[in-house]
Order: sequence, then C-alpha cells, then structure tokens
Amino acid sequence: METRIAKLEEFAADAKERLVKLEEFAIDTKQRLVKIETRLDQCATKSDLEALRAEMHKGFADMIKWIVGTAIVLGGTGIVVITFVLNNAVPKTPPPAPLPPVVIYTQPAPVAPAAAAPRM
Repeated sequence: METRIAKLEEFAADAKERLVKLEEFAIDTKQRLVKIETRLDQCATKSDLEALRAEMHKGFADMIKWIVGTAIVLGGTGIVVITFVLNNAVPKTPPPAPLPPVVIYTQPAPVAPAAAAPRM
C-alpha cells in the first residue's frame, strides 16, 4: 500500500509541475496574443487593404500586358524566321533564258499585171 501511495504522491507532484508549466504557457500565450492584436489593429485597416488590392490588380494587369505583348512579338518573329528559312532552304533554279524575239518579214506585194488597153 505504501508503494501505491508513493506512486500517487509522485504522480501528484508531476501533475503539479505540468500544471505550473501550463499556467506559464497560458500567461505567455496571452502576452503574445495581445502583441498580435495590437499589431493587427495597426496594420489592418480597411483603407490599407483596399489600397493593397488596387495595387495588386494594377500589377496583375501590367503583367498580363507584358505576357500578351511578348507572345505577339515571339509569334511574329517565328513567322519571319520560318518564312526566311523556307524561302532560302531550296536552291532556286535560274529563270529560263529569254527566247529570241520573233521577227516577221513582210512579203512584197505581188506586182499587178499590166493593164490592157481599153477595147472599143
């Protein structure tokens, strides 16, 4: 029985130590919560949040403009490069030599037979 009582006293002493630690932790937690609340009251006003929201929207819009502009420039550059490569990839055959000009000789008109004297 004495061993049981000794164990219970030991458990009670351990429980008291844990209770003291918990009370210290609760006091520390309250102090930290008060600090957090004061900090939150200082920085979290509605106008500050609205200003932050507006600034973020402006930043996102600027980023989207840059992305779209970059995509357009890269697309145009790609088309130019592909066109250049396709135009110069196969050697071109020289154009055929021009044909000599067509010369048409006109034949002299046949001479009309001599006119006969009129008959009377």
